[in-house]
Amino acid sequence: MDEHVNDFNKDNLQLYYDEIDKKGLTGAWDSILNQFSKRKNKFPTFFCKESDFPEMYEIGLAHINKIEKKELGKYYTPEDVADVMAKWLVNLEGENVVDVCCGCGNLIIRFLSVIGEKKSKQLLRNGNIFLYDVDSLALKIAKQRIALIYGTEYSKYIKCKCGDFLSKKVRLPRDCKVISNPPYHKISNFSNDWDLTENIKESKELYSAFYEKIIKQSKSSVIISPHSFISGEKFYSLRTLMNNYSGFIVSFDNVPGSIFNGKKKGIFNSNATNSVRAAISVIKNCKAEGFKISPLIRFKNSERKQILNNNFLEKQLGSVKQKISVTTKKYGKCPKKLEKVYDKWIKYSEKQLSNYISEKNTEYLIVFPNTCRYFTVAASINLERKGKYQMYLKDQRSFVLTYAFLNSSFAYLYWRIFDGGITYTLSLLESLPVFFDKIDEDMYLKIKKIVDIMMVEEKKYIVKKKNAGEYQNNIKFPKKYRDTLNEVFLNIIGINNYDCFEQLHSNQIKEVENSEN
Repeated sequence: MDEHVNDFNKDNLQLYYDEIDKKGLTGAWDSILNQFSKRKNKFPTFFCKESDFPEMYEIGLAHINKIEKKELGKYYTPEDVADVMAKWLVNLEGENVVDVCCGCGNLIIRFLSVIGEKKSKQLLRNGNIFLYDVDSLALKIAKQRIALIYGTEYSKYIKCKCGDFLSKKVRLPRDCKVISNPPYHKISNFSNDWDLTENIKESKELYSAFYEKIIKQSKSSVIISPHSFISGEKFYSLRTLMNNYSGFIVSFDNVPGSIFNGKKKGIFNSNATNSVRAAISVIKNCKAEGFKISPLIRFKNSERKQILNNNFLEKQLGSVKQKISVTTKKYGKCPKKLEKVYDKWIKYSEKQLSNYISEKNTEYLIVFPNTCRYFTVAASINLERKGKYQMYLKDQRSFVLTYAFLNSSFAYLYWRIFDGGITYTLSLLESLPVFFDKIDEDMYLKIKKIVDIMMVEEKKYIVKKKNAGEYQNNIKFPKKYRDTLNEVFLNIIGINNYDCFEQLHSNQIKEVENSEN
């Protein structure tokens, strides 16, 4: 039971479980909502305020069926994240306000709180609030929470739609703006009742299907989802569709802090914490200008309050609105301060790493660990680990330059821009743009001298980390080597700001560091 308890009294929680066991989840909540409304936020048996409803409902779902809850793919939106989303929604166009996959109503209630009581009551009275969810009980709880806050007389004006949102029969109201945290789960079976678009067939992801339908049928929207659609290959159709819209996307890492903080209650899996790398999309159905994209933002839990600030997040956005094309199939999550470096690097590179890899085994072997949380590594020795690629280079020059480039910040930056998840895929690695043919003999010899030293010292800097019960070897070179290689490669492409990569390898953002000093 301990994994469920936050601010709730353990004895009261046991009473909650007993009530569910006796009446079922729906019966228990019918009693809760009935008594809570009568006592006006003073229902002593289970909890003390309506804002506890979502967490208590989540605990209840876990209690009755952990597997079912896992398959629903629900991640309840934390209040601080809901606040950020609501503030962005306020300034978007749309007469009607819709919470798609509303759950227990965190997002819509936060939106109403942001606009204030007077405007909220006016929206409610005019019938401009719509709630959509497949879970009839969650819908009932969301509606009751709004009634408890603004008055039971407004309950009759809230329009609730219970059912499969992807059904062709379900449509969003006219002139609407949407706030949503859709379900995150793979699609195992397609329904005949769905509009089977290319995006649904290719991605086979529920969140992607919801995302598409929302942006097609709304005037504007704010959606929190996994960030995989930003560059994942199977989401190409969705990104192509997004060329018809405008807006921005803020993406978040899940180390060291996670947007969906804490444990996903009652879910038993190998990862006890929420591991979704999330993105918040702000979308306007007008002027097809493309999207500004932020880098993958890292933050410590102690910095959460400073990070989850609308102005701060907007400052992280790139300077260019990106659109998808045959030659540019992914959105790039490049830090604004490294845009000049990336642009020069790409313009200077006429080849990819794959051009220097041999199809046959040679004496020039490089081992590349494919997990790279804070840096990338190339080794000349065969590391004892499961996740690794073994690449044979065509000749000594190719080997030396590849070894140096993979141990610099360039390869790591490329991964952060076009992935940043768990592993560095082989296809992404092989597509790495390189400018080896632009390096003259004197510069090559300088690089080789650095590489020779690093190769001698590889075993000295081996580190072991236990993962899934097994130790995995890696090499953690001193920072001085990476800095030296960065300076050499930056000089080659005409950049003299040798500290530009510093923030890239950090687990917090420079602006936050400065604000604390």
